[in-house]
Amino acid sequence: MNPLYLYILYAVLALAFLVLIGVRIKKIYFPKNKIKISNDLKETSKNSSEHLSEEIVNAVRAPKQGEFALNDPNENRYISIHLASKIDEKPRLQLLKTKITASGLKYHDGFFEQNVGSSFGGFLVINGEEPGIFSEEKEISLVTIVLHLKGQKNVLKTFEQMLNLARNLSTSFDMKLLDDQFNSISDQTIKNYQDQATEIDIKMNSYVS
Repeated sequence: MNPLYLYILYAVLALAFLVLIGVRIKKIYFPKNKIKISNDLKETSKNSSEHLSEEIVNAVRAPKQGEFALNDPNENRYISIHLASKIDEKPRLQLLKTKITASGLKYHDGFFEQNVGSSFGGFLVINGEEPGIFSEEKEISLVTIVLHLKGQKNVLKTFEQMLNLARNLSTSFDMKLLDDQFNSISDQTIKNYQDQATEIDIKMNSYVS
C-alpha cells in the first residue's frame, strides 16, 4: 500500500479517537439538563421574584379614595336659618337649653352642637349676635342654626332636623323665622334649601367606593 494512504488513514483514525474522547469528557463533566443550583441561590431568586411582583402590583393598583388630595366642593358653603325674638320677649339661655337639648344637641363652650364626636358635625345653634356664643347674663335677640356643608353626609336629613328644631323654637318663644339673607322664610326658600341638600347628597354619594 502506498505510504501516503497509510498516513492519511492513521490521521483519520487519530482524529476520530480524539472526537470520541472529547464527547466522553463532555458527558462526564457537563451533564445535560442536570445543572444544580444551591439552596441559597434558589431562595434569593424566589424572594427577588416575589418582591418584583409586589412592586408591579403596587405600581398598577387602583388608588384608594383617601389617597387623593381632593378639595371638598362644599368648603365655604352652608345652610342657615335665623330666629329673631321680639323686643319685649327675648328668651333666656336656660329656657333655650331645655328646648334644644331635648332635641338631642349638646351644649358646650357657649353653643349647641348636634352629633358630638361623630365623623361629621351635623348642625350648630349659635348666638346670631357677636361674638357668636350664648351667655347666662344676656338676653337673646337672634338665634342662628347653621349647617356647614363641608364633609357632611345625609345633608337633606340633617336639614330636616334643623328645620324642625327652628320651627319648634319659633313656636315656643314666638320668634320669627328668617333665611340666610334675614328675609322672612317662605315655602319656596325651604324648597330651595331642600333641593340644595339633595343635590349635595347625590354628588357626594358618587364619591363613595
